[in-house]
Amino acid sequence: MMLLVAAGCKEKYDAPVVSPDTGYLVVEGNINSGNGTTLIKLSRTTKLDDRSLIPEQGALVKVEGNDNNSFDLIDNSFGQYGADLVLNPAVKYRLNITTSTGRKYLSDFTAVTNSPPIDSISWKRDNGGVQVYVNSHDPSNNTKYYQWQYVETWEFHSAYPTSIKYKTTDFSSGPFYEVVYRDSTNFGSDLSLYTCWQTETSSTINIGSTVNLSSAVVFLPVSYIPPASWKLSFLYSIEIQQYGLSKEGYEFLEKMKRNTEANGSIFDAQPSELIGNIHSVSNPNEPVIGFINVSQVHTKRIFISNSEVPGWNYTESCQSVKIDNKSDSIKAYGIGLLPTFTAETSPLGGIVSFYAAQPICVDCTLRGTNIKPSFWP
Repeated sequence: MMLLVAAGCKEKYDAPVVSPDTGYLVVEGNINSGNGTTLIKLSRTTKLDDRSLIPEQGALVKVEGNDNNSFDLIDNSFGQYGADLVLNPAVKYRLNITTSTGRKYLSDFTAVTNSPPIDSISWKRDNGGVQVYVNSHDPSNNTKYYQWQYVETWEFHSAYPTSIKYKTTDFSSGPFYEVVYRDSTNFGSDLSLYTCWQTETSSTINIGSTVNLSSAVVFLPVSYIPPASWKLSFLYSIEIQQYGLSKEGYEFLEKMKRNTEANGSIFDAQPSELIGNIHSVSNPNEPVIGFINVSQVHTKRIFISNSEVPGWNYTESCQSVKIDNKSDSIKAYGIGLLPTFTAETSPLGGIVSFYAAQPICVDCTLRGTNIKPSFWP
């Protein structure tokens, strides 16, 4: 028997809850007991009508063991604190947080939860889109509670390549505009504006349990790519992280998942309903949102190419216009657009006219980064 669990999603909800001016502390992350980085994110809630989070910066964050060893996490800015740790699986660990204002928080000492590696990531066409699944099992049946998170990365291209650009010369009578080649040596396209990448992290709660199953096998849909999405316009990749959970950690996330499905956001529900294993030492009555788990993290990545999903039909609403390479014409029709490629040239190679389009159709860096990820093929 296999486990099939759906993920929680977030929708808007107006809850009659009054948040304090300083906000509630939100602690996200996992103490990584294996290889890789322990990353803890600290933030504070704002007023519920704002629905945003403010990074908790300048805090001192430590991982402490009940063997009296401790490890400092490095402030990576924007409320993120991390380090590569070497932990003893026989020791219990907790998080020690001191904010820049001197407020102190401690999580409960928690035993290390082991988890098996991910067996595979699979996918199939579903309602015109692509459904991605994670597959795992534990032969020893020691791991009964799981959480999965993921990071999606995809390569996309501009609708139009560009080999030309505007050149402006200032005169006393005003600016003079013309279009020139970007690369005077080979008239090649500027690929730095044509090929880019975008990345998104999971925002849903993906958990599963094998407690009531005859075999410890899990099969979970973790991500859905809608039909004709730009995520699969060229090449898509997803990396899934798998965590083993304690029973208490699973129950906390299960409650949070119910809140997000019913109310829209973990920050819309009464904070008292989301009390985890993190507590304020400075003010024991202060609610803290979050649950710290200590677990080995297993990851796996796959790539899906546009050629593997025939009939994907991704399109962009981009149109180009033809403009004479004259200052007056550029002033009249080209301002606010970006030139793409030449339309007509003179016998000596000069640009007589050119095509131009909306910047977002020409410059991919307006929607992503042109820095190629280290893992990209």
